[in-house]
Amino acid sequence: MAHSRRIVADLLLLSVAVVWGSTFVVVKESIASVPVFSFLFLRFGIAFLSLLPFVLLRKELRDPSYWRAGVLLGTLYFAAFGTQTLGLLSVGASMSAFLTGLYVILVPFLLWAIFHHPPRRHVFYASVLALFGLWLLTSPGLGGLHLGPGEGFTLLCALLFALHIIATDRLTRRYDPLPLVTIQLLAVTLLSLLSSLAFEPATWPAHFDESLLVALLITGILATSYALLIQTWMQRYTTPTRTAIIFAMEPVSAAVFGIFVAGEHLTLLQILGGALIVAAMLLAEYKSTH
Repeated sequence: MAHSRRIVADLLLLSVAVVWGSTFVVVKESIASVPVFSFLFLRFGIAFLSLLPFVLLRKELRDPSYWRAGVLLGTLYFAAFGTQTLGLLSVGASMSAFLTGLYVILVPFLLWAIFHHPPRRHVFYASVLALFGLWLLTSPGLGGLHLGPGEGFTLLCALLFALHIIATDRLTRRYDPLPLVTIQLLAVTLLSLLSSLAFEPATWPAHFDESLLVALLITGILATSYALLIQTWMQRYTTPTRTAIIFAMEPVSAAVFGIFVAGEHLTLLQILGGALIVAAMLLAEYKSTH
């Protein structure tokens, strides 16, 4: 039973990575004229409202410990997005994707440092393999590594995403996922609103065209409420390191959608990188079942 639950959990987490990858194509053009924090406010606000009716009368919302846990997760998640956005001001998309993806290798080492849980050998190898595959997948646009402020913010983003995965693993063992995710979404929504009011010229878009509305609904419902609910629910049946390896499939998913939807092309090295990420996920899965 435990084995079958882990397989289902990993497959559902994989669906999250696929959804996240698909959103790159969906929102690429539609949010060109919308400030970042404004878009995040609308995206996470829609996600929060989509779950609110299901928890409005739940007794967990009157429990202060749920609010502490949800606000902690929401703050980590928002901080990860915020530092990634700051990094993108001076770092290219490919470099940002690679540096953000360092959470794949940070998770097992943070678990070791914080909780004294050394990674199993095959999981460590799978993490390294996924990291190398990520480098190949993004390397055509890297143009050499220069550690400036933008790279520093993006490295901090990777650390925050790793901490979010680990915190989610710990908290889902104590709290019901649905109210926990709803509070987390509210925290990110409010932090995005405050950041937009403080740093952006406008918080509400001047025009809501069809492409923007579609992008908000897809990112709000699928890539946020569904994704965070599945992550929070399913991480209780798998490990943080396996979750990080599975989430490394996000850029692979983005590349596949880019090819078939946007007509983009991949080099041989990029294809090899994607294949190595898939191999890393299969290695972590196969060795855990034998």
